[in-house]
Amino acid sequence: MINAGKKSLTAFAVAFLAIFAAFADDAAYTSTDNVKRAQIAMANNEYLVTAGDIYSLVYDGSSMSLAVDSSYRVRIANLGIINARGLTLQEFKNRVETLIASNFPAAAVQLFLSNPSEYHVFVRGEVTSAATVSTWALQRVADIVDGFYTSYSSRRFVTVISEDGTEKQYDFYRYTRYGDRDQNPYLRPGDTIIVPRIDRSIAITGSVRRPGTYEILPEEDLKELIMGYADGFDRYANKDSLTLSHFVGGPVMYVDTQYKEADLEGKIQLANYDKVHVPSARNFGAVFYVEGAVNRNYDYESKSGSAGEANGTVTTGPNSTGILKIAFSEGITCRGIVLDNPLMFVNSADLSGAYLLRTKIDEDGNVTSERTEINLELFLHPVEGLATPDDIELRPNDRLVIPYMQYYVTVTGGVVSPGRYSYLPDRDWNYYVNLAMGFDYDQALFKIVKITDKDGRKLSKKSAIPPEAIIYAQRNSPRNGWLIPMLTTVISFATALLTFITFTGDWRP
Repeated sequence: MINAGKKSLTAFAVAFLAIFAAFADDAAYTSTDNVKRAQIAMANNEYLVTAGDIYSLVYDGSSMSLAVDSSYRVRIANLGIINARGLTLQEFKNRVETLIASNFPAAAVQLFLSNPSEYHVFVRGEVTSAATVSTWALQRVADIVDGFYTSYSSRRFVTVISEDGTEKQYDFYRYTRYGDRDQNPYLRPGDTIIVPRIDRSIAITGSVRRPGTYEILPEEDLKELIMGYADGFDRYANKDSLTLSHFVGGPVMYVDTQYKEADLEGKIQLANYDKVHVPSARNFGAVFYVEGAVNRNYDYESKSGSAGEANGTVTTGPNSTGILKIAFSEGITCRGIVLDNPLMFVNSADLSGAYLLRTKIDEDGNVTSERTEINLELFLHPVEGLATPDDIELRPNDRLVIPYMQYYVTVTGGVVSPGRYSYLPDRDWNYYVNLAMGFDYDQALFKIVKITDKDGRKLSKKSAIPPEAIIYAQRNSPRNGWLIPMLTTVISFATALLTFITFTGDWRP
């Protein structure tokens, strides 16, 4: 038993050393990328043996490299030749093991892919430039052509001509929409990819399940675009007010035609660059508004918007008000608006100063607007020690107002250069007065300032100055005109007093 164990251990060690030697022999060919590709290939049942592959074979204590050339006839030592054309890696491995086992029944066989082939394919047609591209056996056609499209390229159809002249057309739409992998095949050595010019590209927007831009087939019409490509109307679609914008070019560019759902049975033809819009019935129903410091490009339905306005730098000047009109539905709350729509608000939004305006009509028919302050910032960023505000459920026609936080401080009054200055945190009034070139002593001799916040509340001179504060340097210099009126008043009073004494006789205390 001990001898048998030693023999097994010895056999294992010999096999291990042989495999290590095989890796060492292939070191000149092996790179990190190739190792990763080899791992992917050996885990994929679809990998085809490819001209240029190098395999490592270990059996009966010996090792060797097997190279696959363009004939695909692979010699296995002196035991025989295997035709590997069209075989997957696993099928090739099974045939090698069967061949060796028929000659060495007790031999342990190990075959693995050490270096997958890298080869060239050619891309031409409606592309940025015809080119030869390096690829390998597990790269698909779409991966190659993606970087070659022009604005006139078909992003749906390609033709692949194989090395033997066989020509096949593939439809990427069927691959991306339905997962038909046969429509996006793996590439083989010597393939030529031809990208055609686009035939008809139609954009559809609005209340459909899959809005987008689609390349449609010659026989397909408006009904197929809506019901097939766009997956039909959504539940809010206004089906009796469809707009087809037909591209005519020239100064007019588009001519609009209105259709109803019933018209779709009439085979309405489409042309390249046409646009179709299906309006939403929600546009005619109840709405509420979010306005102020909001991203005007924000799409409430898709929760997306232009990042430029939402994430741009803050400004020191006044900002224009944005208004978003949103279809009302039950259960929408102020908290939900903030948490579900982070891209709705611009950088300068003062969420802590938000408020809700709600229109009310009393019994006499008088219309009033009720204002409710609500610190939306605390929904996003709770602060320990501060109570989270009560959430408010929105109603039709409510207006949720988000003020701007204008990042400037106004310095006015008796300073050399009054104006608006960029706000910096934790600066006191002296900092901003110095930005205004200091006090103008012809106007402000006694350096008295009055500080108010954006709501007009008085602030202490020891306070850090907040954004939108107003620093007023009091005009109190004699040169500013206050001394002469005061002296005139005093002299007038003294003259009147002397006149009174003169007419009333001696005056004794």
